[in-house]
Amino acid sequence: MLPPFLCGGRGRLAMSRGCALQLLSHPSLTAAQLRQLHAHLLTSTTHLADRFLPNNLLREASSPLRALALFPRLRRILPAFLPNNYTFSFLLTAAAAIPAPPHSDRRLVCSLHALAVALGWDAHLYVSNGLIHAYAARGHLASARRVFDDACSRDACSWTSLLTAYARAGQLDEARALFDGMPHRTPVAWSAMLSAYVGAGGFADALEVFDGMLRARARPNRAAVVGALAACGALGALEQGRWVHALVAGPGRSGMDGVVATALVDMYAKCGSLEAATQVFAAMPEPERDVFAYTAMISGLSDHGRCGEAVELFRRMQDRGVRPNEVTFICVLSACARASGALVGVAKEIFRTMATDHGVEPGVEHYGSMVDVLGRAGLLAEAVGLARAMPMRPDSYVLGALLNACRVHGGDVELGKELVEWLAELGLDHSGVHVQLSNMYAGSSKWEDVVRVRTAMEEKKVTKVPGCSMVEVDGVACEFVAGDRSLDPWIMAVVRELDGQLRLLGHDSRHLEELLA
Repeated sequence: MLPPFLCGGRGRLAMSRGCALQLLSHPSLTAAQLRQLHAHLLTSTTHLADRFLPNNLLREASSPLRALALFPRLRRILPAFLPNNYTFSFLLTAAAAIPAPPHSDRRLVCSLHALAVALGWDAHLYVSNGLIHAYAARGHLASARRVFDDACSRDACSWTSLLTAYARAGQLDEARALFDGMPHRTPVAWSAMLSAYVGAGGFADALEVFDGMLRARARPNRAAVVGALAACGALGALEQGRWVHALVAGPGRSGMDGVVATALVDMYAKCGSLEAATQVFAAMPEPERDVFAYTAMISGLSDHGRCGEAVELFRRMQDRGVRPNEVTFICVLSACARASGALVGVAKEIFRTMATDHGVEPGVEHYGSMVDVLGRAGLLAEAVGLARAMPMRPDSYVLGALLNACRVHGGDVELGKELVEWLAELGLDHSGVHVQLSNMYAGSSKWEDVVRVRTAMEEKKVTKVPGCSMVEVDGVACEFVAGDRSLDPWIMAVVRELDGQLRLLGHDSRHLEELLA
């Protein structure tokens, strides 16, 4: 049935101007009602004469699906309606907005592309940009690239759309090649390239892009600043993070919003400056302290061993009416785990009330954090029971927490062996797991088992991931990897000097001898 407010007496349609066409997007429209609308439009020259109305209806559709469903109806009922560049812009935007699974069917975009070619609109800049965006949004990068390469004209949007698509797909080499070939790099393009590096863990490259952005006199937008701060936090580059802070808070700047302030809290905490993180958080206006800001501060307090303060801040955020999310619970449970058993009861209460009081169903990360709480407190049996009762498959973090608890509390070798077998069944037995088990056997003086584990690692070609450390020198983050022989000569000279000083003091410096060999 048609909506009652569109029907007049005796079943006739009492429609004001435009109502008939608006009704076309109604999802329950039947064939008979469609014919009735058609007849109404044929007798209403006012509706048919308005050549802007179809595009307006497509633009104002309540959802992308309704816009796409409305388009073929408009073409059937209005034979004189010829789609133009605006029409394709609206339709391609709608096609890009529909969630698409990986390797989704591209017929939707292809059909619009074919119609644009048939009507001669495919070369229009708006349309070609829309095609690039729509193909990329639905995961068809090769098609997006072909449209880009064949385009008669390109603007900054053309380049940035494809660059962003490559970045989201993790194709950094293609993204960087496109970025380097851009004739004019906008702030959006700079931030897209920077964010791509951050998302892929290329933090040093991200800061290099940020530096290039400033040298090119492109004003960093919020996305670029947040990405640069995330890179500084991951590298522990405190001085660079302070410099970015000064940049956004300096004279002539509009100041920081809540997103940038939250990124600063996270950066300072990860770089070891909890005092600066606390100052930034305290200076934030109360309305800007959202769940992300509180979560960043709770995480920082937890990482610095201020577990009680982290729990207190968790309670305070609830008193202020800020609802915790999934990540907040992971952070506060991690804080409880680091309290060496002092906050087991608090952790249990938080975990128990997640779903009932806050509407957050515990996920595998929350179970893993709770297992870690129990394991670090020495409650191995309870931790194992919780892991076995999980409603989902445990991951490496859950079983790794149990394995670590076995090593720390009593060296339960048999349980450790069982956990390693469990991890192997799940395909999660990486090198660290085998090393943990080997260390447990060594702690129990079971040397034959140590040899057996190490031999199995060699047979399976399981290699231990080398340790690494990072030091910031003069604002530059330098990474050192165990066993690296490609160090600069001056670094090796410093190592030799340290070796000589340790020998004079009578210290064992065999580890330095290995490095110098």
